Amino acid sequence: MESHEDFAHVGQGTVAGKFLRRFWQPVLVGDELVIGRPRRIQVLNEYFTAYRGQDGAAHLVQDACPHRQTQLFLGWVEGSDIRCFYHGWKFDPQGNCVEQPAESEAYRQRIRIRGYPTREYLGLVFAYMGEGEAPPFPLMPEIDAVKDSVLYNRHPVPCNYFQRIENDMDELHLHFVHKVSTDEVGLVEFPEIDVTETEYGILRKGIRRESGHNVTRTAFWMMPNVLMTFTPGRPSRPQWMLHLAWRVPISDTEMCSFIVAAEKGGGKGLKPRPEIEPDANFLTAEVLAGRMRVQDIDPDYPGLFMVQDNVALGGQGQIVDRSLDHLGQSDKALIFLRRMWSRELLAIAEGREPKQWRRPGESFLQERTRELELAGAFTS
Repeated sequence: MESHEDFAHVGQGTVAGKFLRRFWQPVLVGDELVIGRPRRIQVLNEYFTAYRGQDGAAHLVQDACPHRQTQLFLGWVEGSDIRCFYHGWKFDPQGNCVEQPAESEAYRQRIRIRGYPTREYLGLVFAYMGEGEAPPFPLMPEIDAVKDSVLYNRHPVPCNYFQRIENDMDELHLHFVHKVSTDEVGLVEFPEIDVTETEYGILRKGIRRESGHNVTRTAFWMMPNVLMTFTPGRPSRPQWMLHLAWRVPISDTEMCSFIVAAEKGGGKGLKPRPEIEPDANFLTAEVLAGRMRVQDIDPDYPGLFMVQDNVALGGQGQIVDRSLDHLGQSDKALIFLRRMWSRELLAIAEGREPKQWRRPGESFLQERTRELELAGAFTS
């Protein structure tokens, strides 16, 4: 039986990979996909061809043509279809072979590739890469992409995706990894950790006395890899913001955070996050190589949170050996997460159905009105 304790490896056939493929995952920022210019992308330790048809719709199909295995991104987009560069076999977005020069019609009808359902939402291209019919697409009613001020981006992280997920369960790290920012806004009280399993995943609370910015901070963690929370400001931007992040494996040793950050109101709508200079991953590499320290970075640098997290996570190594961990009471949520994932993966490994996870239709904001008022954010 496949190991249900192996969260790290996500390629085809792995139990964690099977679990993640049961859900819609973001695979690209929409702006990265230009009409008529296919791209080869890696997600879940597997390669795919992504392309935008002449009508502007995004599509995702398997990496290689089944004829002689030439990568399909090298070919041409024709209408909504993609044609292989090598011998001209053409496929529609559902994977049907619609044209096959020099071959018989009967043979053409027997050929198919994998075509994956896609949807664009909040500036991101999502795909369902699992077996069978795609589940309902999970909307996020907390964000109004027209009335709010919403930024989206994709941020690479130099480690295994599950290390990033575990960091989402860790409320205490705010006081150390992000100390320069939390001290500035007055978030200084260490939290008491409370975790509850829900219909969507985990409700995680960092309970504080709720004076000033020392509020009970809530994270809504949606199975299998989605975080919604409210992030403290930094010296240049003291207001708190809604933070939505998908932690998506690229390979077993690197991942991407697909991030949507929203400030309620303002009416600036949905826009890509401006490029940050210098690049956060360049600074991360410099710190991990010992050529500089996080403390050397300007507290007003807009990518500071990303660098801080990347250094903490990359500093564990690309795939951490969890058997060496010594967990304490502040790791309550992390322990809870590991047990829940182990339970779900065991069901899949044994051929049973895991829990049917679903997020509620109503907004999570309704549950945290008091927290947000105390934090001075998202006022109506």
